[in-house]
Amino acid sequence: MRPPALLRLGRVFALTAFALLVAPQGIAPAQSSADPLAFDAPHKRITARFGETNALVTFAVTNVSRVPVVIHDVVPSCGCSVTTFPAKPWTLPPGARGAFSVATDVRGKTGSLLKTVVVQSSAGARQLTYQVDILEPANPADRARNQSLAKTDRQAVFKGDCARCHAEPARGKLGKELFSAACGVCHEAEHRATMVPDLQALKRPPSRDYWLQWIAHGKPGTLMPGFWDKAGGPLTDVQIYSLVEFLSSR
Repeated sequence: MRPPALLRLGRVFALTAFALLVAPQGIAPAQSSADPLAFDAPHKRITARFGETNALVTFAVTNVSRVPVVIHDVVPSCGCSVTTFPAKPWTLPPGARGAFSVATDVRGKTGSLLKTVVVQSSAGARQLTYQVDILEPANPADRARNQSLAKTDRQAVFKGDCARCHAEPARGKLGKELFSAACGVCHEAEHRATMVPDLQALKRPPSRDYWLQWIAHGKPGTLMPGFWDKAGGPLTDVQIYSLVEFLSSR
């Protein structure tokens, strides 16, 4: 039987999903005639691990005007970044919401990278920025010390230096992207520790409740921490359920 807190989490998610389904789909009020496109953020900050190929950032956009807006192109600031969006040209009807992503090649790079993209539309041009922080590789001595800490406190992976690899990369991510950032670092690592299970070779097919319990609260007596922010982890309710859906559909 699931703990009361987890049951409440499930009810909150279900009510939120229902509210989104039944909410009126009317036209959102325009901010101004000169700014018909509203973005979820003008600047984003993401992290990538040393040795990764690409860092992916996603921007959501809503047409808050009363007329269609055509996005002709999304142009990155350099050749190491590639943008992906639904169509070219991409028409957003009044009140419509969509998203586009930018993949930046981070091979051989260190430190922080500041990048821009320019959204070219029938309403004009809009510049957005994002920063990629490339994490330094952990040395074997640090890894052994961190594993020792985790044996006494499973939530230690979200604190101090450990947070750079286990908490910070999860910011703003959902579904498959979140799995790669928060789960794959251990479960799909090239040199996966023997005590870390291969999630694609489990003895029995997991249910959604199984994934929800493991992700939100972890497993006492092991190194598996609880990722739910109300249990001391870094993930919100929405992020946890996006992982549950992703893992259940693989």
